[in-house]
Parts: sequence; C-alpha cells; structure tokens
Amino acid sequence: MNQADEETLNNLIKGGLLGAGLTALLKQEADGEDIAVGALLGAAILASIKASERAKETKIPILVQEGDSLYWKHPDGHKEFFKKLPTDSNHLPPKFKLS
Repeated sequence: MNQADEETLNNLIKGGLLGAGLTALLKQEADGEDIAVGALLGAAILASIKASERAKETKIPILVQEGDSLYWKHPDGHKEFFKKLPTDSNHLPPKFKLS
C-alpha cells in the first residue's frame, strides 16, 4: 500500500468514526444500524471533500450544475456555459451524452 492509499484509508476511517459519533450524539436511541449508516455517510462525505480538493489541484475544469444549466468551472473561477438541461422529466432519454 502506497502513501496515497494509506492517506485515503485513514481519511475513510476518520470520516466513519466522525459519522458514527455524530449519529450516536444526535440520535438519543441509536441502534447498530443507525450508527453504521452514520459511519458510511461520514466516510462518504469526507471522501467527497478530499476528492474535490484533489480535483482542484489538477487545474482541469469541472462540470457544475446551476439551476437547469451545466457550466464548465475553470480553475481561475470563471464559468463557461455548456448545456441547458431538459426541464420536463417525461422527455428525458434513458441515456444521453454530455458532449
């Protein structure tokens, strides 16, 4: 296991412990299932935050949704319109390309 893998694993454990602890603290009668769900959510949230931080370091634009539109958000902060999303869900195809 390399350094990055160890860091990722440590972050998942920290997020899981944090989520389990918050669940036990916020829910007065938390059972094992509640605590397990809290641990999974904590790990997922922390993993998402870390992934977002690493994505910013790549200097590659990311796709963000604002309302019913998609934009490319560039590392310098400016946004470039990409595509308008359909508003009526009855007309959405089962699969579509973003390009």
